[in-house]
Amino acid sequence: MTTKTLAVILFTRAEAEWLAPAACELARGLDAHLIGVVPVLPFFVHDAAGFDPVVIPTIAKWQTEETDAIRALFEEAVRRADVRGEFRAQERVAAPTEEFALAATRAADVIVMAPKGDGGSSEPTDRLRAPIIRLSGRPVLIMPRDAALTAAPSRLLIGWSDTREATRAAHDALTLAAPGARIDLLAVRSGRAEVHAMDARQDFAAALDRLGYSAELIDRDGPAGEISRTLMEVATERDAELVVTGAFGHSAVYDFVIGAVTSDLLDAPKRPVLLSK
Repeated sequence: MTTKTLAVILFTRAEAEWLAPAACELARGLDAHLIGVVPVLPFFVHDAAGFDPVVIPTIAKWQTEETDAIRALFEEAVRRADVRGEFRAQERVAAPTEEFALAATRAADVIVMAPKGDGGSSEPTDRLRAPIIRLSGRPVLIMPRDAALTAAPSRLLIGWSDTREATRAAHDALTLAAPGARIDLLAVRSGRAEVHAMDARQDFAAALDRLGYSAELIDRDGPAGEISRTLMEVATERDAELVVTGAFGHSAVYDFVIGAVTSDLLDAPKRPVLLSK
C-alpha cells in the first residue's frame, strides 16, 4: 500500500505559515490528497473568583480569527502546490478537542505534525500531540521546519526492537518508502545480553529484500536513556531522509525514570521522524 491520504494538524497560525506549505509539497511528491485539520483548544480559568465573563466573546472572536487565518494559509498553500486538499476546522463547542482531532485524522494513511514548541505552539497544543500518537491508530510524521520531507524517502533508518510498537512502525514506514529504498535496521544495545529464540530483525530484513528494498543491519551500544540521540547520530552517518521508530513502548514510570524516547524525538528532531503506536 502507498500513502494517498495525508492529514496535517495545524494548531496555530504561526505553525501553519510553514507547515501547510511543507505538507502540500509532501502531498505533491506522493500524489496524495491532503486534509488540513484545525483543533480548537479550550481556554481554562485558573482564578474563577477574578475571572470576568465579559472576555469570553473576545476569546471566541480571537479563536475564530485564528481559524480563518489558518484556513487562508492552508488553501493558498494547496493552490500554489496544485494538490487535492480539504479543510476541517473544529466548531468551538461541537466536541472535545482530542475527540475531534482523532476523528478527523483516522482515515489518513499518515498524520503530519510539527515538533513540540515549533511554530508558536503552546503547552496545551503540545499536550495534545501525545494522545494523537497514542490513540489515532495511524503513523504520525513529525516534520521539522528545516528538514521537511518532500517526497517518498529513498534512505530510511528504522530503530528496531522486538516490540509491537517497533514492528508496527517498521511496516508503516513501507507506505512512505520509495521503491527500492535503502532501509537500515538499527538495534541499540544497552549493554545487557539480549537473547531471543529468533532474530526478528533478520527476518524483517529478508522480507524487505523480497519486497525489492535494500536492507542493512546496524548495531550500536548506548545507554537506554540516550536512544533518541543514537538514532539521530546514526541517521546523520547514513544520511537518512526519514527516521522510524515505535512510540510510547514503555510504561509512564519507566519513561519518567529512564527517559522517554518518543518525547525526546518530539522535541526539535533534526530529521523527519515517523512514530507508530
